[in-house]
Amino acid sequence: MNKIKTGIIGGSIRNRWASSTHIPALLHSGLHEITAIATTNIASAQEAADQIGHVNAYDDYIKMLESNDVDMVIVSVKAPYHHKVLLDAIRANKHIYCEWPLAVTASEIDEIMAQLHTSRVKHAIGLQSRQADEVRRVKEMIDRHEIGRILSVNIKSSTQAKGNWTDSGSSYILDRSNGATLLTINGGHILDMVSYLFGHFTEVQASHHTHYTEARFTDQSRTIAKNIEDQYIIQGKINREIPVSVHLQGGAYPQFILEVQGEQGIIRLYQNRSIGHPQYGGLSVSLVKYESSQAIASSRPDDFTLVMEDTKEFPLTNVARAHQSFAEDILSNSDNPKTPDFHYAAYLHRLIRAIEESARTGKRIYLN
Repeated sequence: MNKIKTGIIGGSIRNRWASSTHIPALLHSGLHEITAIATTNIASAQEAADQIGHVNAYDDYIKMLESNDVDMVIVSVKAPYHHKVLLDAIRANKHIYCEWPLAVTASEIDEIMAQLHTSRVKHAIGLQSRQADEVRRVKEMIDRHEIGRILSVNIKSSTQAKGNWTDSGSSYILDRSNGATLLTINGGHILDMVSYLFGHFTEVQASHHTHYTEARFTDQSRTIAKNIEDQYIIQGKINREIPVSVHLQGGAYPQFILEVQGEQGIIRLYQNRSIGHPQYGGLSVSLVKYESSQAIASSRPDDFTLVMEDTKEFPLTNVARAHQSFAEDILSNSDNPKTPDFHYAAYLHRLIRAIEESARTGKRIYLN
């Protein structure tokens, strides 16, 4: 079988995400061959290429896109650069795996989708939570009605980041115009997980709050202005019938827990050693079942039984699985991809815009 010749845009060894996920995932893949690395600096590109071996280095990704040694590109640069890179990659007829978010503004996303309309390239968005065994196990339990009819879904996710501290390498996330906010990044991955497990949101009502308007650097003696919110409280319904509540919080004790309340039990999906990013993995599933809530006079800590626990390396595992899934989509030339694509990403962006509008206006927003 011919391997998919893959180029990484933003593949510097100093790119902490690319070097710890994409590069090792592809090096261990039987379906991929890394053939090119592009960064904005030829020295960093060559450094990565030398470490991988037998790889072309570029300081201009356009030249990479012109190469016949590249079938697919991974877009692993900061969100403000996604729009232009994606348009160029589509025009170059290269398959694309793009990190979430797809782009920053609605007009950028519309332009990307319009460009895709006449293209046959395959595309995938980096929403890898659904690749976790634990998330898939929860979906199986729900689909088999193990806890009966779903009554509600509640999620709490908090992260130390996006509060009143930052390091110089992460400070760009505190500026809304860069598109990497608490809602778009942490919220985007969580909303994707909820949509995968239960279905699409049909209504949302949200509020937000800002505790901090500036953040101190942990590695420098200065502060930086901050214009993103610290908290979002999102309420809504899925499929017009399942009530959902999501609390996102930045600058707080890191944790992630998703609880599904059913008529005959509760499923808990939570992250051990959490940093508030469930897409990284390290998840566990616990379950309590009962015939009727009338049988539960009071709750106890030992009511729950551990069903599954992730002890694998993360965040590598879920990203590696996402690449395998997308490779199968490419090689099968399927019109029904198994991997979330740009069309799905556009839906998720519309949901996030509805949440932002609701938080700004106080109105309940209904979605198709």
